[in-house]
Amino acid sequence: MVRLHTDKAMVRLAAGLDEERNLDPAVAERALEALHRFRPVLTDLPADHVRVVGTNTLRAAANADGFLEQAESTLGVPIEIISGIEEARLIFSGVLAAGDGPPRPRCVIDIGGGSTELVRGEEKPTKLESLYMGCVSFSRRFFPEGEIRDKKTNHFERARRAARAELQGLQHMAADVDVVGASGTVKSVARVLNGGDLGTIERDAIDRLAEQVASARRVADLDLPGLEEERRPVFAAGLAVLHAIFCELDIRTMSVSPYAIREGIVHDLAGRLHGGDRRADTVAALMESSQIDAAQARRVGDTAVALLSSLREDAPREKTQRLRWAADLHEIGLALSHSNFRKLGAYMVENADLAGFSRSEQEHLAHLIQNQRGRIKSPREHYGFHPDPSLLLSLRLACIAHRDHTDRDIGDWQLSARKSGFRLSIPQVWLDRHPAIEDLLYQEAEHWRDQPQALRLQTD
Repeated sequence: MVRLHTDKAMVRLAAGLDEERNLDPAVAERALEALHRFRPVLTDLPADHVRVVGTNTLRAAANADGFLEQAESTLGVPIEIISGIEEARLIFSGVLAAGDGPPRPRCVIDIGGGSTELVRGEEKPTKLESLYMGCVSFSRRFFPEGEIRDKKTNHFERARRAARAELQGLQHMAADVDVVGASGTVKSVARVLNGGDLGTIERDAIDRLAEQVASARRVADLDLPGLEEERRPVFAAGLAVLHAIFCELDIRTMSVSPYAIREGIVHDLAGRLHGGDRRADTVAALMESSQIDAAQARRVGDTAVALLSSLREDAPREKTQRLRWAADLHEIGLALSHSNFRKLGAYMVENADLAGFSRSEQEHLAHLIQNQRGRIKSPREHYGFHPDPSLLLSLRLACIAHRDHTDRDIGDWQLSARKSGFRLSIPQVWLDRHPAIEDLLYQEAEHWRDQPQALRLQTD
């Protein structure tokens, strides 16, 4: 990996969430100003070479839609909101990309603004955790006035105890493996302890630093060599979380990686562009673990993609991939129930931790799986989630064509899109050979009658 350009802005978006989880307009504006500065870097890049990811704050914000609309307009590319577990996976991938020797078991720890990720693995993650604690959220919670201690309370100690409570039961994450820290909080502590360098963090050294910070009166009073001024407001909270991790997980030494989630995102994107899409591996693993009929998934997928091509010759690769994956997983709910397999399958796909997928991608897949047959349920649309009726129709027709799990040639079908809706033309002689499918197709036309784009079935 060769880094050609780097820029960053410390926005502290998590500081803008109020008690109702609404994002403060002033903080949102600060973030948008940073994005304006980044926009020129993206101007000449192909759209599929750009990936923008939103993490904990945008997962939590109740009013994120308005901000996302402005942010995407500013950048000119979509923003993917990812889960905490996906964030952890990308962090681990970024740390591995640093190439610090042969693969070995390790625990990677990253303290962000609103969440803390812990990942254990070797060449790939085997255990992933995302905890709702970070340097910004803990600053707001325990140091809102900038006081570290007053006459009654040691706020640093309260923050450290709260962090230790969050870590209960996770001692196994760092047992008998190398421990690696990543991102801002870990780097800032390392620099303070190592004269400005990213050296290792030793247990004795961080113990002494924690005592020193806990004895200060205010955040503004901290006089620590190597502490960057922009990091000062959240340093005490970040240190409290990191020291709690050392204590609760009994860590003696932590090395520091120069790479983290940004490099993980780049590494993941490179895989998508060059035949190593993590999402495809995730779908394949799901199919195997759920004992999905691979032959049926293939025949439905082939037919659905062919139908989509007749509707949209220039269908984007992402659309075709999504349709294929929906076909691969359309029967996943059968592992739990035959009568409610669509609803349960959609729930599984939308709520599972699917490596490589963003939240909106999982919502789209779930929508297709739930509506593969029967009455079409109108989804709760929000920013970033606008279902494509072409994908849904292609999947539904493919499921009809192969309802009996049989290979069937639909070369005589002609599907087209018009201003008034969709039209499916099939020779009557073909329908006469498949009377059950003929009935299902007429039912399908009825299901689309009240949709914005109706389906008209034409025979000749």
